[in-house]
Amino acid sequence: MVIARSSESENADVAMPSERAKGTVAVLEWRAWDGFLLAHVLGDDAVRIQTDPFREFPSSEFDRVSDSVSTVCFQINLSVRRRLPLRIRDLTKRFAERGLDVVNGLVQDIRKSTLHAHLGTIGLSSLEAGPTGSPDEILFVKTELNYGGEIERLLPPENIAAGGLEHLISADVGPYYYKTVERGMVQESLWTDPTTVIEKYVTNAENSFYRAYFSGKQVIIVKAFAPGIIKKLSDDPRDTNFVSDLECLTAGTDELPLSARLKRDVATFVEKTPVEFGCIDIVHDGHDHHYIVDLNLTPYAGKGAPDPYLSEFLMAGITCPQRRKPAVSIRTPLA
Repeated sequence: MVIARSSESENADVAMPSERAKGTVAVLEWRAWDGFLLAHVLGDDAVRIQTDPFREFPSSEFDRVSDSVSTVCFQINLSVRRRLPLRIRDLTKRFAERGLDVVNGLVQDIRKSTLHAHLGTIGLSSLEAGPTGSPDEILFVKTELNYGGEIERLLPPENIAAGGLEHLISADVGPYYYKTVERGMVQESLWTDPTTVIEKYVTNAENSFYRAYFSGKQVIIVKAFAPGIIKKLSDDPRDTNFVSDLECLTAGTDELPLSARLKRDVATFVEKTPVEFGCIDIVHDGHDHHYIVDLNLTPYAGKGAPDPYLSEFLMAGITCPQRRKPAVSIRTPLA
């Protein structure tokens, strides 16, 4: 894996201890720790609090957390959080009233159709497809929920009901069963199936795609290669990490050998999306048209040892006040 840095990040200390906010980071976590990116980033600086999203957060635990840390991160591995008994939005407001910084407490819905709507709100193109169009056009049939809804489909019925997930879980399509199909061959019922989303299928001759990790204002864009129709990081030796930040990408001063349009799209998404920590996957057609196809609040990073520089870089977006993002003021379908 190659690491390329913007000129600013090349010469700057990423997150020296004196720059960090004092205090420990509490992570309210459910099924998203071992091997996940946040665990790599925070390491021993995290106090992991295993949290049941299908129950209210105990008031005694709320007081203990509020009195002992400066930052709270929600690390709940579900695509839809709006109806969870944990009441994440309310908890976020209460923690903020106690003077804590909260990471990923506002976004409640990262389904693919919700992402399509959000991209339209912030002026970016999506791959949303409709039944009208060329019958020969290749489309991509996926689940609305991330990773085929695999986490949700394994829940007990009472949790599915408590989270309002009854009509969102596909009984037929899992994480490895996405398929391409011509528009004329798409079953009519799929266009209105709440468990399914249909997108235009975009690819390119070199089988490359991009993943952008972001934490506050800190941004890492990975150019990656994968031959399958589902684009996943696969440790291809050509994969390259490009390290920058929101200011450099917005101003165009990063000097990284990436498409200016790609960098503007990434900067627009990070700036106008109320997610403080996560990643997006981006496909392209080889002609400088880029499309965000997935948003993940709990990215997986693998069981290997984390890269110290990259982990420290992303940690700054959580622990350093000057590297956090300002609050997003626009209304968004994600929240």
